[in-house]
Amino acid sequence: MVMERASIRSGRRQQAGVTLVELMVTTTINLVLVLAATLLYLHTRSAQRDVSERGAVHETGQFAMALLGRDITSAGFYPAAAMEQPPMSGVTVSHVRMTHDSAAEGMKLAVPYAHGVFGCEAVGFDGASGMCKSDGDVTPKSDALVLSYFTEDSFSLTTGLRADCTRSDVIKDALIGKNGARATYITGLPGAMSEGGDKAGRDGRKPEASDAKPNFGPLPDAPLLVINAYHLEKDKLTLDDGRQVDSSALTCWGNGGRIRAKLVQGVEQFVLKYGLIGDATRRPTRYVSADDVAGQSVAIDGEVLAGWQLVATVRVCMVVRSPQSSALRDAPAVAGCDGKSIARVDGSQVRRFEQVFSVKNRQGNTVGLRLASSPAPAPGEAP
Repeated sequence: MVMERASIRSGRRQQAGVTLVELMVTTTINLVLVLAATLLYLHTRSAQRDVSERGAVHETGQFAMALLGRDITSAGFYPAAAMEQPPMSGVTVSHVRMTHDSAAEGMKLAVPYAHGVFGCEAVGFDGASGMCKSDGDVTPKSDALVLSYFTEDSFSLTTGLRADCTRSDVIKDALIGKNGARATYITGLPGAMSEGGDKAGRDGRKPEASDAKPNFGPLPDAPLLVINAYHLEKDKLTLDDGRQVDSSALTCWGNGGRIRAKLVQGVEQFVLKYGLIGDATRRPTRYVSADDVAGQSVAIDGEVLAGWQLVATVRVCMVVRSPQSSALRDAPAVAGCDGKSIARVDGSQVRRFEQVFSVKNRQGNTVGLRLASSPAPAPGEAP
């Protein structure tokens, strides 16, 4: 009997569980561990997303700068081995070094295209009219930049330089650069000007579309004019969750397709300063805004350079934002192109980019050299 009671008590002790207090303590510890792991995961994910967005902003800014830098360094270019078409009547001029400015003067180009570089301050640029503009689509307080250069490229659009910023062949431009008249099979052939102002061929007919050279193959009869005009326009950024936020995009108008295309999203400020030549060293001595370029003049080596002929460098400032709201709360403030701090109320990543590009074709003796008249014949030489 006594042994049975002892066995029962021993069984009860073996079946005894944890107390309620022990259970609560264990549960609390587990919850703390889960919470710590969750917070660590969320913090790591937020930091990773922040780094990813920061990298995306950096890549966007560098891409936009490289895009502009390529065009700025090409501005004012004229092929050294090329020659302009001789006049239809009068003495043909030869052995005269051509430049962008002299070729533009002969083509009677408007001011925005006459010297390779042109800008509009705090407004956009309308390619159709060739004038600075301000309307509801243009981002306020951002500048416009117009760049032009000549090319005698005979390659295709995928490998050559005869495409504008919208990837359109500039041979189609028959209004500004009149490239259709400068690159046809029948230019230079004997014949008089037609009534419409077009050159006539051997049979006296006007040039037709089929006469134009293709976008690859033979060299153009004269260098083709490429014009790219950049400014910011209002835009919408779509986030991962489907929401849309107000932003701006860098756009470009080209004279080949005569359309404006969106190039880079997230560019919210675009401010330009122009370095002007001040002496015979042809180095920039001061930086001014677009409105201050006009009216400036300097005499160098007996030649007076004025206005946009003086631009030797372009300082580009852009502010780029990320498409997501991932900025850390302790992220440092960013100063915009105007020097004012940018408030990131939506938590987006913001970065300022600033770089100076040299207008290489304005360095050295490449501004003037106007197309002169034919030299007088030597004594005893037939005129």
